[in-house]
Amino acid sequence: MKIPTVMQYIWRRFIISLQKSRTKKLLSIFIFFSITILILFSNFNPKQVWLKPDDVARSNIQSDINAVVIDTKQTELLKEQAASKVQKVYQEDNFALANTEKDINIFFSAVGDALAGPEENRTPALQNLLVKTNVKKDIFQLQYTPERLAEYLQATSAEDLEKMRQSTITIVRPLMANPITDDTLEGIYQQAFGMISELGYAPEARDVIKIIAINSLRANLIYNESATSKALKEATDAVQPVQKTIKAGEIIVREGDRVTAEQISILEQLGIQRSKSYPVTLAGTALFVLLTFWLVLEFLRRYYPQIHRNDMMMLLIGLIFILIMAITRFITVIKIGDDPELQLLTGYLAPVAAASMLVAILLDNRLAYFLTTIMALYVGFLTQGDQLNYVVTAFVGGSVGIFGVHRLTQMSDLAKSGLRIAIANIVTITTLTLISGEISPVYFTLSVIMGAANGILSAVLMIGALPYLESGFSLTSMIKLLELSNPNHPLLRRLLLEAPGTYHHSLMVGNLAEASAEAVGANPLLVRVGALFHDVGKIKRPEYFVENQRGFDNPHEKIAPALSTLIITSHVKEGAELAREARLPQAVLDFIEQHHGNSLAKYFYSRALEEDPDGTVNEDNFRYEGPKPQSKEVALVMLADSVEAAVRSLQDPTPQKINQTVRMIIRDKLSEGQLETADLTFKDLDTISMSFCKSLEGMYHKRIEYPEIIVREFEKRRERDGNPDHQPAE
Repeated sequence: MKIPTVMQYIWRRFIISLQKSRTKKLLSIFIFFSITILILFSNFNPKQVWLKPDDVARSNIQSDINAVVIDTKQTELLKEQAASKVQKVYQEDNFALANTEKDINIFFSAVGDALAGPEENRTPALQNLLVKTNVKKDIFQLQYTPERLAEYLQATSAEDLEKMRQSTITIVRPLMANPITDDTLEGIYQQAFGMISELGYAPEARDVIKIIAINSLRANLIYNESATSKALKEATDAVQPVQKTIKAGEIIVREGDRVTAEQISILEQLGIQRSKSYPVTLAGTALFVLLTFWLVLEFLRRYYPQIHRNDMMMLLIGLIFILIMAITRFITVIKIGDDPELQLLTGYLAPVAAASMLVAILLDNRLAYFLTTIMALYVGFLTQGDQLNYVVTAFVGGSVGIFGVHRLTQMSDLAKSGLRIAIANIVTITTLTLISGEISPVYFTLSVIMGAANGILSAVLMIGALPYLESGFSLTSMIKLLELSNPNHPLLRRLLLEAPGTYHHSLMVGNLAEASAEAVGANPLLVRVGALFHDVGKIKRPEYFVENQRGFDNPHEKIAPALSTLIITSHVKEGAELAREARLPQAVLDFIEQHHGNSLAKYFYSRALEEDPDGTVNEDNFRYEGPKPQSKEVALVMLADSVEAAVRSLQDPTPQKINQTVRMIIRDKLSEGQLETADLTFKDLDTISMSFCKSLEGMYHKRIEYPEIIVREFEKRRERDGNPDHQPAE
């Protein structure tokens, strides 16, 4: 196989794999993952240095910010001084003297036992006892050998041995009465030597007393290591770190100087010294991005599966995220002055609120809150200085932006949202500044100005990007719906001029449906727009619909029921064609195509049954094509459409009749299965019926019959003003 053929094969397989939804999604995630890492990692820039003690600086290294750092060298010196003043902690041994006397008594008792043994074993036994007892033989020098001392002990009487024991105890008692530690034992030994040398005993006896006295003496104060360590820690912890102020522009290391450990410590505290290599930083960045991507994907999978399965919606989220992160990174690298402190304040300009509002308008409010939190975290990584302040400001501004576009009622709400964000940023910056306790009037004013500018920038960015994202992803936002609700829309103008009865009917349907939309979790603005356009197909043959007929001439009386049904039901298809020509979004087309579902044209079906006594009428020929309403919004318009027409036909629309008619129509639609795909509960239907009744009672209220005296007064005013058309207000 030739190489070009192989390449062509690989390329074709690659294109085929791209056409698979899962492959496209994985590839898109990988691309956005790589771009995000690139943007984030660009903040960990080669501005940082990596120096070791005794390295020679190749250039001047200066601080970009005002900062307070810790002088580690002076701090350690103060800690050492504090530790040197801490004395060791000792614990008294109350049994030290008793144990010393016990050792002395045991020794002389052993001497007595040896002397009481066989004669040939006495000398070796005494010699071994002396050697075993004299474990501290390096402390003093004996005049006689153990063998000579053993012979002396054999020749000594029991009375003399008792005197030696008593003398030994007499020597150690006053010595042990003093506080003795391991460090002071040597001095105690010297005192014992002096006292023993003054005894009027034979030199051999003094050597024996030296052995037992020195080896039985011990410390009566025991060193407490844990208590001493605790005291040392308390002393060193009490030392306050020595701080020094570093000014922006101050040179920390000069070119050609050898770098000290103290300078490296300052560079680390300023963020100039890199403590890790770039590969390690890159790995950490990748893990952070991976973690946030997983959180977003898992959040979408659990709570927004319809978005998670929609590749275009996932692409939209990725584009908005990358756009805002790229703008934030661009803002942070723009040099706006020579003051490094001023440069750091650009973190307040991160337009996270623009992304929050775009997601809220195009997708969902709750999803926008979650993504705002994630993007605020990224702002902390993309900025320098008071990163926590920038994160908090970005989150608060984004949340307030979502509040502003939660329910849009007019285009001016978009501009107002920018003002709300600006005010929220100002309040947040002021709060954080007061918490820090460090208020610089100049920098505080600049921070507030940037926070306010952020609100305006976010609103402008959102308004500018919205039309492109709407058209590019075929979305219907609240802004688009507001534009469509304008009565000057060409299609609505045609409806008003060519089918005024239908136009008025659509307004009434919109009012009915919109009044109950929010109570059942539907979008009121979408309901209103859908109601305005739902019958736009009647423009084609307006005279065939009762609301547009004038007088008593009904064209349906001259044609067959089947043809009448075809004309009536075709307004759905013709309306969809008109909507597509006018480039109405799919969300509005759904109202046109679904507002009748597959319901039966009962009037014409009944006429057909009357005219066909043989019963050959096919019911399916008298049904709309459907589909049934797929959303709460379309179902509301379906119900409002039927209810408004029915109540309008009532001779005397009393509240009781209105209530019975509304509930009957809703019950019929439910029993026909028209609402089975609309996600409406029985509680929702009850709420809708009550809302319809309340609205219809207001529309069809009885006129107030004015008392005769008031009528006469109006007559007088009319004659006086010369206005024959003046009528009392209702």
